Amino acid sequence: MKGTKTGGKYAANLLVTLRVTMEEKTRLAEQASIAGLSVSEYMRRRFFGGRPLIAHTDEMMIRELRRLGGLLKHNFETLRQAGASHEHLREQEETLRRIVASIDRIGFRHHDR
Repeated sequence: MKGTKTGGKYAANLLVTLRVTMEEKTRLAEQASIAGLSVSEYMRRRFFGGRPLIAHTDEMMIRELRRLGGLLKHNFETLRQAGASHEHLREQEETLRRIVASIDRIGFRHHDR
């Protein structure tokens, strides 16, 4: 029976009306689309909190940065075994720090918007 479940797709079955300008409606639709959500889900997350809203492209960027960071960490062991110079290892560590900082910046930028 629709609307009687305690969770899932039909849990949110009450309607709230909100008046907005055409520009605001367009902006809401665009922001929801960027986040990969329906306007209703976007509004619920914005209003009630929960998981941060991150644009799909930013999610892809974070995923790629994590992948690169993992490859770089794996490369550290190879460099150590090969007897790489301390300078080279420091450069690798700095690159890894920058990757982590980039991930943090992307995530923070969308955390409380």
